[in-house]
Amino acid sequence: MLCVLALAPLLLAAPLRAGTPQLSLRVEGLFGQPTTQLGARGGAGVGAAWRLTDQVSLLADLAQRAARGGGIGSAAVGLQATLDATPISPYLELSVAQFTNRSALGYSLATRTGAGADWQITPRTALGLVVRTYTPFDPESGNSALAGLEAALRLVFTPGAK
Repeated sequence: MLCVLALAPLLLAAPLRAGTPQLSLRVEGLFGQPTTQLGARGGAGVGAAWRLTDQVSLLADLAQRAARGGGIGSAAVGLQATLDATPISPYLELSVAQFTNRSALGYSLATRTGAGADWQITPRTALGLVVRTYTPFDPESGNSALAGLEAALRLVFTPGAK
């Protein structure tokens, strides 16, 4: 039953209108505390999204954050649900993120949940802000207090938009 409820936004979302661009590319500046074991730090990321319906997109991104031992890299894959498509478009995201540098972070696999909004500057460009939380699947030594919080300022490009 829970799976049906989780898939409801996909099933109820309106299909894309003909000619609507499906691909968007993102460049992100990150700042936050990816783990309670470390202080706040900055980073950068790149990503892409593919619109499945009018409100739901499949997303993937790669990011790098500063940390001892070579930094903290991440790769994430998930879904983004746009709540309203106006010049300011709020959205929610749910992803799974794989991290490098487990010794600095304290975990290597986490769920990533986020809430944000993109402001459409031109048909091809948007500026956005998203706040994300990380909940580890595999905290080291069973440390259930490990978690992360991060904000990303992002520039979104939509090739082919008119």
